Amino acid sequence: MYIPLLFTGGVYRHDEIEDLVDDLGGFIIQKNFAQTEVTISFIVPEEDVEKIREKAAELKGEIKEAPLVGTEIAVVVPTISIHHLPHPSCDIAEYLRRKGAKTNMIGLSRGVGKRIAMLTLFEKKLINEHDIAVFIFGNLRECITKKFDLLKDISIPVVVTGYPHLTPPEGVEYVPGIGRIVGKFSRESDIQLLEEVAQRVRKLVEMRRSMLGDFDFPPFYIKAEIEKQIPEVIEETCPAPITVKLDGLRVKLPYNKYSERLRKIKLMDTYLGDISRIFPSVIANHTLVKLALK
Repeated sequence: MYIPLLFTGGVYRHDEIEDLVDDLGGFIIQKNFAQTEVTISFIVPEEDVEKIREKAAELKGEIKEAPLVGTEIAVVVPTISIHHLPHPSCDIAEYLRRKGAKTNMIGLSRGVGKRIAMLTLFEKKLINEHDIAVFIFGNLRECITKKFDLLKDISIPVVVTGYPHLTPPEGVEYVPGIGRIVGKFSRESDIQLLEEVAQRVRKLVEMRRSMLGDFDFPPFYIKAEIEKQIPEVIEETCPAPITVKLDGLRVKLPYNKYSERLRKIKLMDTYLGDISRIFPSVIANHTLVKLALK
């Protein structure tokens, strides 16, 4: 059994963590640099977790469990204009990242106002490419109730936040107490609300994982093989050139140029194209790999 973990520490000697993960038969999922600090999400066999903790302590770094490693989550706000800026979208997105998720912020082009709020076809397709969507609404009960209509065309599990206590539609996880604010979420009560959002997301992730079942090859293994067999992807300057998802991967390479090479990725005695559907994302120059179940 693999355990997902998050290492945070200095850039100096961080490669020793990566080497140890590789030696233990684990897999690096994502690596992010922020000036002199690095954050690495990875998975290792359960029996080797203590070895990772010892190495992190030697490097004066920190190890945390990261239950959302290997997920891509859309954080959806009505708009990123000044009208809706006082909302905790960045706090929620960052908190989910600290749990290991790859988050993408999506601001709607027509999300303002209860009467005219809508999702464009592009926005629907983009949100549905993710594993989970977190919709951040505001303070008004009537407005939030009306905007639940936006979720009808969303095919992935959804978490909604808003200020009032209310009953959401069936199948929607709702977290009350989070409305439009003018400051940062920093109090203990604020952190509890962020943790509640993370727990609801984790619940949906675990539920979806159980529904998906097993694949012939897990996404994190395929990520490692793509990096070996198409080394150009490592040179991409975008964050997380290969994003591991619950049912596949997002490869940030142009579909027209790389789709055939992706299909010919060798996986022991088979090819990636034989066990997956490979198709273009609605985001230009991104390619999606959706794995077939056993």
